[in-house]
Amino acid sequence: MSFKWNIKADSSLPLLQQIYKSRQYPPSFFTDTIQSLPPISAMKDLEKAAEKIIQAVIKKEKIIIFGHDDVDGITATYILFDFLEKLGSQNHYYYIPNRNLEAHGMQEGFFRKVKQKQIDLVITVDGGISDFDAVDKLQQMGKEVIITDHHIVQEKVPEAYAVVNPKQADCDYPFDMISGVTISYFLVQKIAEKLATEVDANYLFWVAAGSIADKVPMVGVNRTLVRHVLSNWHLFNDSTLLHLKDFLWEADSFRSKMGMINFINRLFANGRKPRGENLSLKTLLVPDSEKHKLLLNLMNAMNKREKESEEMQKKLEKIIGQNKINKCFIYYDEEDIIDHSYLGRVASVVAGEYKVPAILLKQKNGKLVCEARSTKGFDLMNMFKQLEPLLIQFGGHMQAAGFSANPQKKDAIVSAAKEFIAEHKDDICRAQTLDIDAILTYQNVEEFYNLLYDEIDILQPFGQQNPPPVFLFRNFDVTRNFFYAGKLKSNFEPGKLYDVVFTLNGSNPKIIDYKGV
Repeated sequence: MSFKWNIKADSSLPLLQQIYKSRQYPPSFFTDTIQSLPPISAMKDLEKAAEKIIQAVIKKEKIIIFGHDDVDGITATYILFDFLEKLGSQNHYYYIPNRNLEAHGMQEGFFRKVKQKQIDLVITVDGGISDFDAVDKLQQMGKEVIITDHHIVQEKVPEAYAVVNPKQADCDYPFDMISGVTISYFLVQKIAEKLATEVDANYLFWVAAGSIADKVPMVGVNRTLVRHVLSNWHLFNDSTLLHLKDFLWEADSFRSKMGMINFINRLFANGRKPRGENLSLKTLLVPDSEKHKLLLNLMNAMNKREKESEEMQKKLEKIIGQNKINKCFIYYDEEDIIDHSYLGRVASVVAGEYKVPAILLKQKNGKLVCEARSTKGFDLMNMFKQLEPLLIQFGGHMQAAGFSANPQKKDAIVSAAKEFIAEHKDDICRAQTLDIDAILTYQNVEEFYNLLYDEIDILQPFGQQNPPPVFLFRNFDVTRNFFYAGKLKSNFEPGKLYDVVFTLNGSNPKIIDYKGV
């Protein structure tokens, strides 16, 4: 697929200065520290939620945390659960639904546990903002509910005791793109502030891990928190991290530290179990003597899943070969080729590679389920709002969302989605434009090496809204010596010159587009 190239770079400048000028970073991008974060007191209902939790602990009420089974939800649950334990609570529980076995949101398995444990207070983390019926049901059962979430807010919110979500229109917190684990951390901070007690410094490591896993924009509050962790790497030493050292490597640069966090996130994404349990969360919570065995179990599960992922990649290549991709990719897995647990990953691969909305559908447990991913400029949640009359439930972010629906409405949903995409094709075309941050030639290759190994950490961490720089290599010749030439011989004809657009995956090149000169 050929993209439009928007060359913003000034080739007369050194490479790093080209990137600065192309990206127009504000001064705060380089100067913000954890001490300059906005005050958490601006977060709507945060103090109200903190006070309610304090009173519940004092009164020895039974508390349950309803989490989410991704790494953001697991780390959010861990921080709040562990902090309640440190406060002396002996009446708190957690419930992490398994998305492969339960529908999105609070379902019957959770309600059974609430009844069984005679819960008084339900706290959601990384979810709950669209669980209107579930919150009503809990209140009818005589339970109080606190919602902490970061997903997009619809026209109204559930009528819970407190709703902590910076995306609420009347929330004054100035940065609303934080992760679920960050909100959980802020809640713990507020409780600690009110009780004049300390917060475990290691929680910040898990804030960074959950934020990176959830792919929140790596700017503003998110960048400040993650960069603080990368800059103070040696300070984080909780028992799980110490045990993880057996599986990790020495990290001396931001790039290698990010690689380590991504490895931990891949490991912890394999903890799904039935009946509200989660092996990853259990690993974080158990005594030291039990951690190593559980980490080995997670490692085995990860290795198995990654082998399956390789097979899924082959299937995906075949599927893509059979489907022309232009302004979108809508695929109904009628033949059950893609396992449900891989729908989101497959959608991410397609959206990232082709820069189009990717909508994958299949039947599961009698429902039509969807995982969708998009690229910058195309808002999935706006599309799902338009499709809402056809759906049972939907939720997520602008660029990562999903829904469930009646299978009989599949054709109507696909038709409506295509119509919405056609109306917003200009947004997709803009997303298929490559902004060139720096121009590289054989004359400044040595400067590129210096940038790669010595200078680029100042731009880290990379993520949404701060991706790795995009380079244009002018007059590339595959027969000349360059750090990735050997990997590209199958793509390029010897003796012919090319203009090549590439970015970085760690320290490895990732070609995005090219054309002959």
